[in-house]
Amino acid sequence: MKLIASVISALITGTASLAGIMVLMLVAHVTIDVVMRFAFQTPLNSTILYVSAFYMVGIAFLPLAAVEQKDSHIAVELLAERFPAKIQSILAGFALLLTCIVTATVAIRTGDEALAKYLGGSFSIEAGGKVATWPTYLPLPIGFGLMSIVAGWKFICMITGRAHGLDALRVEDPYLSDGDAQ
Repeated sequence: MKLIASVISALITGTASLAGIMVLMLVAHVTIDVVMRFAFQTPLNSTILYVSAFYMVGIAFLPLAAVEQKDSHIAVELLAERFPAKIQSILAGFALLLTCIVTATVAIRTGDEALAKYLGGSFSIEAGGKVATWPTYLPLPIGFGLMSIVAGWKFICMITGRAHGLDALRVEDPYLSDGDAQ
């Protein structure tokens, strides 16, 4: 069980780290474009395409599993918090199972689309040049697929009564720790 949790945690860390790198690349790309535009009157070609299709898609969808791992998705508990603990546990299990099924379905559908775009050699013409756009379809099946795996793993662990053991991206906030802060 620990091996499975550590592999899933490594995948979560990898995808979330890739999204973080994409944030840095976005900032660098836009900064260089602005400097080139105003200092040399020659902006970089295709900046809007790279920002909107490459960087933003990856930044939005690659960390989905990290958010699921931390239970950080938006939740509104109007009634569930008033139910007995057993009912809350059943509802949480149902939510995990439903999340696993829906995200797996989305991953399969977006994976089919990504494969079709790859096989078709999808591209965009920007400033007179061709830019391959098929890679922009990959973050969706990766993000949703890994989120499905995380939800499924958490559901299995809930059913078996074991801790899920997912510890990716554990960052301690020094201001919230039990240190000497006053």
